[in-house]
Amino acid sequence: MKAIDIESLKSAWKNEQGFENKTLSQSDIEKFLRKKSRDITQLFKKGLGFDVVLKSIMGASLIGIILLFSDNLALVISMIVLLGLNLWAIWFQVNMYRRIPQTDMSTPAIRSSLEKRIQFYHQHYIKSLYIGALSNVLVFVSGSLYYFYFKYGEIRPLDLVDIVVFGTAIIIAFVFGAVIQIAQHNFQVKQLESCLQEIDEDSITVLTLKEQRNKKLRLFFIALLALVCGLLLLAYFVFR
Repeated sequence: MKAIDIESLKSAWKNEQGFENKTLSQSDIEKFLRKKSRDITQLFKKGLGFDVVLKSIMGASLIGIILLFSDNLALVISMIVLLGLNLWAIWFQVNMYRRIPQTDMSTPAIRSSLEKRIQFYHQHYIKSLYIGALSNVLVFVSGSLYYFYFKYGEIRPLDLVDIVVFGTAIIIAFVFGAVIQIAQHNFQVKQLESCLQEIDEDSITVLTLKEQRNKKLRLFFIALLALVCGLLLLAYFVFR
């Protein structure tokens, strides 16, 4: 059996540690900033674009509910109100999309471009995350009503318990969506702010980037778990 060379292992470990603790060069920093600038811009655009598409689908879904329950005046009025709110939300998100700062990849402007995006997030974009959480409510309400229609063919009058349960589910859907989205975006922005601070202090290393990738991966799995829990909770309220 081949003997383990302890000294070689120690040397390899030290070399790896030395590489990870190596401060990034100016060229590496510029590449990193360009990538972060593209990433955060895509984060904003994809988030808003997805929500506009989802709300458009929900708008069509609400119109379908109005047609299916045309003899239920109270429900029709409620759906018209929701449809109007949805149209306003789509307008808000489209307008926010247009306000995303333009990307400037020239070397002297990369840093200021990222700072503008961070400022844009805190001052403006975060509002769109609350608007985005409205989609959760629309999905829940629309899905519930379609379920009741195809299973029972009608919506029975709601008693006090039904109203409390349905209202609680709507609040949970909104809060859940808002908390998850804000947590995800705050994580991304805080990582960027931390990197910019380390760049100012000339202390950003390969290890810093590696740790950020690991944290991002953990957040992804946490968000995935939260999504599964949310879907299970939705199923509980709809099919109970």
